[in-house]
Amino acid sequence: MEFKVKDLIRDLDFEKKLKTICNFNNAKCEFIGGRILDIKGTNISLMEAHRIEIAVNGKNLLLLYYDKDNLFLYDRSMQISIKQFCRLLEEIRSC
Repeated sequence: MEFKVKDLIRDLDFEKKLKTICNFNNAKCEFIGGRILDIKGTNISLMEAHRIEIAVNGKNLLLLYYDKDNLFLYDRSMQISIKQFCRLLEEIRSC
């Protein structure tokens, strides 16, 4: 089996907004770009979302996003908005 790997296009403005929110709440964040894996000779492909690993007050969070309208906490079953993300960081920071 051969794989073809392509990087997903990152939304740098959206990442800058998330980084500003993290900095405001004294959280450290690391952005990891997503990719598309195609299996050559088939019509099967896998899309890996962009990841943001966040550390605040000894707690770790993982955000996934495909674009600015699709932001998820930990996995694709927990969609979260920017406003909810801000409140979550504020709650963790105040603990």
